[in-house]
Amino acid sequence: MKSVAPHRYLSNILMICMLTGSVGLAQTPASDKIQPVTTTVLVQGHVSDDYLPTTSTVGSLDIFDTLPLAESPLSASVVTRNLLTDQFARVLSDVVKNDASIGEDYAPVGYYGDFQIRGFTLDLATGLQINGQVIAGEQDVPLENKERVELLKGIAGVESGVTSAGGLINYVTKRPALVQSAELATDHRGTAFAAVDLGRLFGARKQAGARINLAAESIQSYVQSTHGWRGVGAASADWRLTDKASLKSDFEFQHKRQRSVAGYQLLGGTALPDIKRLHTSTMLADQPWSKPNIFDTFNAGSRLDLDLPAAWKLSLSGSYSHSLIDDNVIYPYGAAYDEAGNSLCPDSPYYFYCPDGSYQAYDYRSPLELRIDATGQAIAAGRLKTGKITHNLVFGGSLFDRLVELSPTIIYDPIGPENIYQPNIIYTEKSYQAPGPSIAADFNRQSSAILQDRIELPFHIRLTAATRYASVADFNFNGHKKGVWLPQFAATWSPLATLTAYANSSVLLSLGPQAPFWVVNASSYLAPFHTRQTELGIKFQPGSRLLLTASAYRMRAPFFYPKQDDSAGGLVFLSQGHETHRGIELSAQGKAAPWLRLSASAAAILAQGSNTGTPAYDSKQVINVPEFKLTTFADIALPHTRFLGTRDLHLLPGYTFSGSKQATRDDSVSVPCYHLFSLGARYAPGGEEGRVSFRIFADNLFNRRYWKDTGASYGDTFVHLGAPATVRASASYRF
Repeated sequence: MKSVAPHRYLSNILMICMLTGSVGLAQTPASDKIQPVTTTVLVQGHVSDDYLPTTSTVGSLDIFDTLPLAESPLSASVVTRNLLTDQFARVLSDVVKNDASIGEDYAPVGYYGDFQIRGFTLDLATGLQINGQVIAGEQDVPLENKERVELLKGIAGVESGVTSAGGLINYVTKRPALVQSAELATDHRGTAFAAVDLGRLFGARKQAGARINLAAESIQSYVQSTHGWRGVGAASADWRLTDKASLKSDFEFQHKRQRSVAGYQLLGGTALPDIKRLHTSTMLADQPWSKPNIFDTFNAGSRLDLDLPAAWKLSLSGSYSHSLIDDNVIYPYGAAYDEAGNSLCPDSPYYFYCPDGSYQAYDYRSPLELRIDATGQAIAAGRLKTGKITHNLVFGGSLFDRLVELSPTIIYDPIGPENIYQPNIIYTEKSYQAPGPSIAADFNRQSSAILQDRIELPFHIRLTAATRYASVADFNFNGHKKGVWLPQFAATWSPLATLTAYANSSVLLSLGPQAPFWVVNASSYLAPFHTRQTELGIKFQPGSRLLLTASAYRMRAPFFYPKQDDSAGGLVFLSQGHETHRGIELSAQGKAAPWLRLSASAAAILAQGSNTGTPAYDSKQVINVPEFKLTTFADIALPHTRFLGTRDLHLLPGYTFSGSKQATRDDSVSVPCYHLFSLGARYAPGGEEGRVSFRIFADNLFNRRYWKDTGASYGDTFVHLGAPATVRASASYRF
């Protein structure tokens, strides 16, 4: 559970892509395949994973050919398969820690996470994709069948349509190949993990292929009473139907059971809990009879690529994403009450803990939460040449449906007071009637038309002009339709083969947020709003295996908050003024030296409100956005020794620094900065081509206790403790 208010996820957002994207066959030449319509990064792999993709299509609707990542006019990063494996990544929180511009916004243990990019909350209805096709983001997407995860930072309005401003995250699945491998892993708490990866190619010309990934995990969490388990099954298939047609399909399913951990709230709304008196293993309001959360999710997608006459191409795609959740949590929220219903701290806001750490425990049960995203898209692309000018044209359309069903028998009952500094009190479970069938809480339909022209000019200049017309109809607005034009412009110049400078300008429409339950206009939805972005960047690739990037941006959106309005009788959730995010991003990805692979990024963000109508909020840093963050991870090949072969042993050091994060809008309360160190090792007898590899990795090496985020959910502010030191080990074998 992420709020006291019932879950109600609007997708009121143009599909962030139906923009299909899927990975193409790594074995298929670029000239023989249709590239995806998306902001995703597509990479043709090679044996040695240097933490850097090679070929990509980023921020372009072009399916005719590919753009190198070093020449794309957007800011993006890629977490490759080897990096995922070296860091023992299991959930998205493990992935996004590799990019300093991305952070957690509400990502507790045992529940799916919310994230923010460039200080803007990611929209779960449309901000996550698999192979460029939008999925229901209310799930922990399994990583066992993923080749890489692509992180787009900033607005891509033409690709994304109507969605949140910060960016998007795209998972790219493994494609069929000749592979047989198995992996076993554990950690010092006793977690048990096993996975197999099996692939084959068929036909005289290897024109068809299939790949299966299976995984199971018994989860031993660092938080008491939150152990769980999950099972994963995934399959992908590619089929070259003819010389001019190919079909690609993917399917994955995951079942997961685990209790979730709620965050802490501010004491009296004005102070942090005393972290020295807290323990990361504590489960607030723990009750032995509490049920676990149950997640059943599956995602499926297909894409048909056709070569047309006159060098034109056509891509037809569709996807279906299904997330069913039985949501249960003993929820520690707000001020504590006595048996007569009187607050134990009447002078404090009732939506924060009492100053002494007392809070009210609630039994929250929301069974059968169902969220479905379905997409369909048709895109055509071709090339026209007039003299020295080349036009790369793209046009097409897409459809997107988003359905949310919730049970009408959601339970939210107080069970008694507790205190964060004292042992949990055990209460008696109440009896409840069986939940009734779920009913529609939201249905959102979006359709759009897409047009883009990428113009190649002399002197290594590219200009891109694109637009998407989006029509949005939503159940919660009585079927009211809204149509918008979303323009996007970009330019690149490559004075040297190794250097590219770019600029872009974009406009995005997002539907307004929902007001929290404790304001006068409780649970109402605010009007749609625009976000505007300008960005400048430079990319330098001194060699084929290292990419250095720098970008600067300015983004502006309305400022939303609960404002005191005496005429209305209390707090009113509204939009007034703006919040402006200005930032600088630096990154390095790839092989910096024959013995060094590197993935590093730094982000400086100044995100402040202005003209908010509340002077205390003006010129203050936005909640949960650090002014500076740095993250680095390296693979260092050790020299030859008597006992180990050359390059067989690698050290894997990592470091993260996060500046302080504000926990209140007036910046009166903030969580301190923190430093985190990690260290691992990989031993692979036989080097890159060896069959066996062993890994060991320690997160939070010095067991630092810290607040990892101060995210807000429906107007409520929470603070979450970071994970303690964790040591993991694995062994993998290629048959």
